[in-house]
Amino acid sequence: MMQQQFSLEPGEYEALVAKAKLGSASSATELLQFMRAHKIHQPELVVLHGSKLLKNSQRSLGNEVWTVMEQVFLAAAELDMTEWRDYCLKQLTKQFPSSLRVERLKGVQKESNAEWSEAKKIYQKILDDKPEDTATHKRLIAMLKQSGKITEAVEAINKYLETFSTDSEVWHELGELYLEMGLLQRAVFCFEELIVANPRSLYHILTYAELLYSTGDMETSRKYFSLASYLDGANLRALWGLTACNMALAQKDKDSEKMLQLQTFTTERLRHAYKSVGAHGKPALSLLSTALTTQS
Repeated sequence: MMQQQFSLEPGEYEALVAKAKLGSASSATELLQFMRAHKIHQPELVVLHGSKLLKNSQRSLGNEVWTVMEQVFLAAAELDMTEWRDYCLKQLTKQFPSSLRVERLKGVQKESNAEWSEAKKIYQKILDDKPEDTATHKRLIAMLKQSGKITEAVEAINKYLETFSTDSEVWHELGELYLEMGLLQRAVFCFEELIVANPRSLYHILTYAELLYSTGDMETSRKYFSLASYLDGANLRALWGLTACNMALAQKDKDSEKMLQLQTFTTERLRHAYKSVGAHGKPALSLLSTALTTQS
């Protein structure tokens, strides 16, 4: 099940990590909760703090002990820390002997041992009983990726999306795989779906604009870089993208006062951003000046 994500305040996560280093059980618990809520992927930290909690503070965790145990299991499986992986799975199986969630974890254990066929049997059995279990579908897809079967992973994702067409996480996964394969037009389609699902996601808008630029659709690319700049006027990625599009379309725009104003606006924003950081901004200012001179 997808966890709800909340925006991070600058330095918030780093402060929690620093607090947890001091050794209190409450701070470690708070850090692990935060990592789950924000989907922060640092398995070493999870095992470091989670294992201490499981060794010394199980009673104080109450029912949350099982959530922490699953979190430590997943991190330990990824890091090939077999002792913690097997201990956590044993305890979870004992506590929840008929749980599909724990059955899925058994598949993860098989994956971590590269026992792909055994893992697949476990996942397939779960899906035979519960075909709507999206988490198990995703484990099958992840397993195909891990075993290097990228083409099969793409096929599995496309089949999954035929049923679960609003799953943004999987659309993003598919887009990234298409990028790895160099299939930019297909990646463009995936990011179109992501923007439909979340029209104000700056990351999706910028990635979509960059993909359009890479496929040669400068006009549409410029529109989405402009949208990103509207949403965040100080975003350098958006401003550089706009500059690149304006340069590519300079000949077409030479008689358009509106487009000339857009280029001037973009250039001034970039100059202001880099002048404000002093000497560190000089290389970027030099690059900008060279680009504008070349355009002229």
